[in-house]
Amino acid sequence: MQLAEAFRKERGESIMFTQFIKKNTMIYLSLTLFLILFVNPANAHGIANHKNVLGAGKSHLVVLKEDGSVWSWGDQTFGQLGAVPSGSSIEPVPIQMANGKRLSDILAVSAGGDFTVALDTKGDIWSWGLNDLGQLGRASSMGGNVDKNPAQISLANMIDISAGGGHVLAVDRLGNVWTWGYNYYGQLGRTTSTYFSAVPVKVDGLENVAAVAAGKDHSVVLKMDGTVWTWGRNTFGQLGLGQTMDYNVEPKQISGLSEIIEIVAGDNHTLALKQDRTSLLAWGRNYYGQLGDGGYENKLKPFLVKGVSNIRSVAAGDNHTIIVKDDGTVWQWGRNTSGIQTSQTAPIQIKGMSDAVAIGGGGYLDSFTLAVKSDGTVWQWDKLSSDSTTKLPIFKKVSGIDGVMKLDEFPFVQGGQVKFKYIGTSLTEDVKLNGSFNDNVDLQMERKPGNVWELQVELQPGQYEYGFRVNGEWTVDPLNRDKTIDDFGRTFSVLKVAPYATVGPIIDHKEVTFTYSSYDYNKQLELDAETKSVSVIGNFGDDYHWIEIPMVKQPNNTWKVSRTLKPRDYFYSFVVRDKESGAVAVKRNDPLNPGLQTDSLTNISRNTFVVAENVLTKIPVASVTLSKGPEMDLIVGEQSTLTARISPSNATNQHVNWYSSKPTVASVEGGKITAHSAGETTIAVTSVDGGKIASVTVVVKQQDGAVSYPRIGYKTEDDRFNVEPTKAWKINLSQELDIKTFNPDSVYVLNESGVKIPLGYQVSNKGTAMEIRLQNGYQYKRGATYYLFIEDTVKSSNGAKLKEKVQMKFQIKL
Repeated sequence: MQLAEAFRKERGESIMFTQFIKKNTMIYLSLTLFLILFVNPANAHGIANHKNVLGAGKSHLVVLKEDGSVWSWGDQTFGQLGAVPSGSSIEPVPIQMANGKRLSDILAVSAGGDFTVALDTKGDIWSWGLNDLGQLGRASSMGGNVDKNPAQISLANMIDISAGGGHVLAVDRLGNVWTWGYNYYGQLGRTTSTYFSAVPVKVDGLENVAAVAAGKDHSVVLKMDGTVWTWGRNTFGQLGLGQTMDYNVEPKQISGLSEIIEIVAGDNHTLALKQDRTSLLAWGRNYYGQLGDGGYENKLKPFLVKGVSNIRSVAAGDNHTIIVKDDGTVWQWGRNTSGIQTSQTAPIQIKGMSDAVAIGGGGYLDSFTLAVKSDGTVWQWDKLSSDSTTKLPIFKKVSGIDGVMKLDEFPFVQGGQVKFKYIGTSLTEDVKLNGSFNDNVDLQMERKPGNVWELQVELQPGQYEYGFRVNGEWTVDPLNRDKTIDDFGRTFSVLKVAPYATVGPIIDHKEVTFTYSSYDYNKQLELDAETKSVSVIGNFGDDYHWIEIPMVKQPNNTWKVSRTLKPRDYFYSFVVRDKESGAVAVKRNDPLNPGLQTDSLTNISRNTFVVAENVLTKIPVASVTLSKGPEMDLIVGEQSTLTARISPSNATNQHVNWYSSKPTVASVEGGKITAHSAGETTIAVTSVDGGKIASVTVVVKQQDGAVSYPRIGYKTEDDRFNVEPTKAWKINLSQELDIKTFNPDSVYVLNESGVKIPLGYQVSNKGTAMEIRLQNGYQYKRGATYYLFIEDTVKSSNGAKLKEKVQMKFQIKL
């Protein structure tokens, strides 16, 4: 049956199924779909963003700033802080080279035991610090085992790095892994004449690697197919292979691990996060409770860490584990993490943090945890950082450092512009984008260097579901942690486009809101414009003097600031520093405001606006209610309208936003609900003023009808969705068809009431293909469900008939 199963796999736009019959004769068919919308979810073909902006070694800490500079503090015994400091520093200092210039254009950092490596925007690797085991990937320029002068390693086109206790792993653009440094346990993936090697060498037998993680003496890689491979030291089971053989030079796959999107390694323990961002697997040493299972027993194979969910990212110190959740809280467990200098065997929250966007961990005899807040500030925890009252662990702000680099998140949203990105491999030949924003029609993505595929589209505010079709196979977006699973078990990525300004400034009585977007200015996204700062300058001060007000970068990559102004005429411009302006900021007019006035003397133009004198007192929204609820029952294809009632009725701002928790079950637009599939969803409305919320639970059911489905004794094909109302089905056969056996009794379509749909049949391709068309003037009803049946009375011209009958359900698009 291997051939039959092979035919059942989707290939491009056709699904084939094969039926075996008596003797050696067979007849196979293919249902050709003019628009395939979804296939069964496949494992992710890409991996989450792994570029680290934080690093922690045994006794030094590293941070990458937005301007591409690297800052470090802690021990300087081995040159971990770069060329300039003569000794250790408790405050962050910039990493400088021997010529006195700062290390710049860095994209990612990784702190090893007593050394650091950094990846720059060109794909080159820099290293400095202790070099007793060749971990810097080059001979020390200073002689001896220490080199505090950052210098390049002879590698190019790298995309990921990870520094371990004394060795380093790197991935190039082709998915190959390169290693150098300490090799006593085979952690370099090759045999060496001595127990270390300063020469980077490619690991044989590994390809399509997306990310790497180096432990103290073991190596971990994550492939693009979501599998995990390990090698090196295994004394404590840190390789996850079910045994404890110390020396392991050959990379081996961990059995049973799939759909992994993130890996991290501590000294002797390892963790992997699955695509659902709730399933966190851990294995290896557990002496300090770093595996989070409530005990101290080592684990030789991956096990599921309980009590954690909605994980944004994972990090590991030498002997502890850290996670940041979607709500921005940070949790940890392991050595000295309790807040009272004892080990913690289950997750405990570090207080003082609610909007973390990045984390890092390190420490040797101690444990360190770093976190970056959304405002770019850095916060640190160590075993002495505990609340004086509760004795629980608490973060303390690191002075002298801010503006930490923010990783680009995809889809990249700026106003209504959305850029999708897919990171493929050398085997990726074609990528298409498919989403609810355009009725799930495939959109071809553009191939970029390095097996990267991109597409930029313009969308209205709202929530959308989407995915990629990679080489013809469906996958969700590995770079997007927001996923949803509908009642049919189909997985989608979720995209939210927030409301954005289309005019400027927005004047709400006396409150004036200015918005700047690089895309509005020159059609460049922030990714390319590289905007460093924006402020608005105008006659906003006392006596209407000109003052400059800094603007704040928003989550949707626009810049915004609000100001309460007195009634009168105003003039203003933006002051912008970006890639186009260079180091010196330049003045620019507001592209969203057509109101311009040019000074007759200077010939300088400025935007204008007016805050009116006679404005009504703003009446805030107290509450919002819905015209129906708290529950509603709908049938698939049915529509119903909700009305939002604002209280008080004379509230100034009557605008609301609508939202569905499961748009695949029922979507909502302007209060009109459309039922798509059986299930339950919450429809909510939120007032723009005050964020008041009202909701209703919508239960969608299939209409009860006369059709029994699925029928017993039939081979069931996958359900089809969003089918066109004029859909024609084409059936291809391996042998010439006996046309007399192809009729309304052997091949037919029923509606939900069991009534046959009027069809016509047309033979083509010398009798080996049959097209099923609707009769003239008939269309399938939008939103309705239909059933296609092929009976085993269909025969070939030589009398061969189908061994099994076939059935398929399909739903018409709304």
